[in-house]
Amino acid sequence: MSTRSSETHRADNGWAIAEFDEIALGDARLERRLWRVAEELSGQPQYPINQTSEDAAATKAAYRLFNNERVTAEKIFLAHRARTRQRMHNEPVVLAVQDTSFFNDSRHKRTRGLGPIADKDNNAQGLIVHSTLAVTPQGLPLGVLAHRCWARQGYRATEDEHEIKPIEEKESYRWVETLREVAKLSVLHRASMVVTVADRESDIYEFLLEAQKLNAKYVIRACYDRHIKSDVYRTIHERLAALDVQAQVELDVPTQSRRATLDLKFMKVDLRPPDRLTRSRSSLLVTGWVIYVREKHPPEGFKSLSWTLLTNIAIESVEPAVEKLTWYRRRWAIEEFHKTLKSGCTVEDCRLQTAERLKRYIALFCVIAWRLFWIVHIKRANPKAPAEVALTQSEIGTLRSLKRFKEKLLASGPFTIKQAVIAIACLGGYLNRRNDPPPGPTVLWRGWQRLSSMAELYESVVPGCG
Repeated sequence: MSTRSSETHRADNGWAIAEFDEIALGDARLERRLWRVAEELSGQPQYPINQTSEDAAATKAAYRLFNNERVTAEKIFLAHRARTRQRMHNEPVVLAVQDTSFFNDSRHKRTRGLGPIADKDNNAQGLIVHSTLAVTPQGLPLGVLAHRCWARQGYRATEDEHEIKPIEEKESYRWVETLREVAKLSVLHRASMVVTVADRESDIYEFLLEAQKLNAKYVIRACYDRHIKSDVYRTIHERLAALDVQAQVELDVPTQSRRATLDLKFMKVDLRPPDRLTRSRSSLLVTGWVIYVREKHPPEGFKSLSWTLLTNIAIESVEPAVEKLTWYRRRWAIEEFHKTLKSGCTVEDCRLQTAERLKRYIALFCVIAWRLFWIVHIKRANPKAPAEVALTQSEIGTLRSLKRFKEKLLASGPFTIKQAVIAIACLGGYLNRRNDPPPGPTVLWRGWQRLSSMAELYESVVPGCG
């Protein structure tokens, strides 16, 4: 949520009502049921439906919701995307971070409609989800911009068979289709520059061509040492090797708890199409810029960091090159989001027995996972925002009533989102020592579940809450 609009939202209004206020299921009772199920599941995202539901009737209603053909994954997602677009409104730059995740449902033998997610030797069955998360350059997740969920119809073709297939028949075409979808949204948000950010799997020549045709901005990691138009050099890396280092940049490497110094190079290039296209499209060049960073002297025991990025946003100096490098580093947000969906919301444990029901369940949990992910990051983006932005009055009252938090949380002044997130993380095992890093999704999931259980008890004994 943008920090400008977050002040006006209050969780006591019902976050699910606010998030899904534009959903159109053709039945007001069905819409109210979806709001209630979303609230219940988000309170205890790691628990199955029967544990999050209030009673047997609520459990039955939740199962009927996911079995109802009028409740489609597309309708659930489109309602959330409408709210996501509102949160994007005042952001000058929005990063549309794409990635794919595989959901393994092999343990659920009775589930129908799944497809292979590995090779024949593994025989794992499940669903594939391709998500696009809208993120600010500062790292605040605004919502899910695009969502695809499908089951493969069979095992992937052999390498030779795959090579001769048209791109439209390949699974990798999802990158191009999602680019088009995001490009349409970009037209509606002329005040924002929407930039697709993706890893090496998106380095498909048809993706680059489509972006050039649509003028859709991107920053992606290169997978191939592509041929370039030049009288001297054949490929990107031949040209880079002849280029002098233009700057040095320092980057934190959180996964290795260290700081790295990297040499930076950048250049403008005209990319030549691969051989499979030259027979029919010999003149289809793609103009773009290459950003290359490499760690020349990594510490002992660490591999050298090296990235080659492609972008169609003009790079004329060191500053914009470093900026695009920073944008690419936000790609890890989509991995955190999928981790939240799998580990925090345990969607792979769901036993709804058909792929169609699971698709609806996953679509709803994409929104729930985004909200949990947003709560982690809103503390960093707007730490002084009121706690009511994310918590109900009963949840705030619960935290204030706990002896371990009373001294700090009952101090004078407003109760902020930063204080609330730290308190929830402490319930999940976060120690909150002076030099500890900020709490991440895992401890917040644990703490959120404990808070939900405590808040239910608090509501039962404190009049006027809940």
